[in-house]
Amino acid sequence: MNDEHDPPRSEESDLVEITSRLGEPESIHRTNQGSVVWRLVLGALIVLGAAATHYFLWTGQVGWLKGAKPWIIALAVMFVAPGVGIYLIAFAIRGMKLAALVYPTGLFVRHRGRVVAFPWNDVKVIQISGLPQKAVLQCQQPPDVEHTTVWFDLSRSRRRTLGTTITITREDGEQATLASTLDGFAELGQRIQEETFRRLFPRSLVELSYGTILTFGPLWCDRNRLVFGKQEVLWSELESLDRVADLLHLKRVGKKKVFAKCAVSDVVNLHVLMGLAASSRSIAAMSEEPNAKQSRLEDD
Repeated sequence: MNDEHDPPRSEESDLVEITSRLGEPESIHRTNQGSVVWRLVLGALIVLGAAATHYFLWTGQVGWLKGAKPWIIALAVMFVAPGVGIYLIAFAIRGMKLAALVYPTGLFVRHRGRVVAFPWNDVKVIQISGLPQKAVLQCQQPPDVEHTTVWFDLSRSRRRTLGTTITITREDGEQATLASTLDGFAELGQRIQEETFRRLFPRSLVELSYGTILTFGPLWCDRNRLVFGKQEVLWSELESLDRVADLLHLKRVGKKKVFAKCAVSDVVNLHVLMGLAASSRSIAAMSEEPNAKQSRLEDD
């Protein structure tokens, strides 16, 4: 099924073959045609509207604009809007003929006749683009798992016009991108984040304890500090690592201003980073507590 030279197969035949071999999946997520259609229509209308604006303005069908504000609006419609419209059309097309099957051991992704398996143990990286502005960071610890699971709630992704995508990368570099045009995308996103967190977070903690440097896109950290570009902060001095709109804000203890900002979409394994930040700050605080007590005793 992974041979790209195989003749095209229908989605139904591929799903039947998978389920006949592996049994019924826990859930199946398929393209929501309505979500695709309204983005295609909206994108086409935006592009046509921009083209019409060009025509009426440059052919003199409307009077010459006066003032800066009308020109700013016109230029935005003529040059920015087409990009938005084309993005919507491309996003809708990418989300067509897409399906994801969730099993206890991993994920099967079918896209345009190609089926790829993503065992949970083999997933190295997930990257979320277009995270909804009000996506809440959730922390839960079910009784049957050792570590707390950390994940972003993607329930608002379906209403996000520009959509949300989750890109999954295996250890061998194989990738698949899941779009919010899928039915049950929020539940699928939660499952992917929880399963990968349960495997990547404990491994990351061990690697940090051995002094390994971990990278999360433009950010990297070790057991002592978090670094972004030329800015770095000790875990003990990190007041907060908060997601604000499309940016990740880093703030030092005792400082009101944010000292560094990073685009959320550039960060890989964001949920793991948030978990490590909370854990590392807690460990740093506990390690400093005996020193603080000793200092107070010496002062007395």
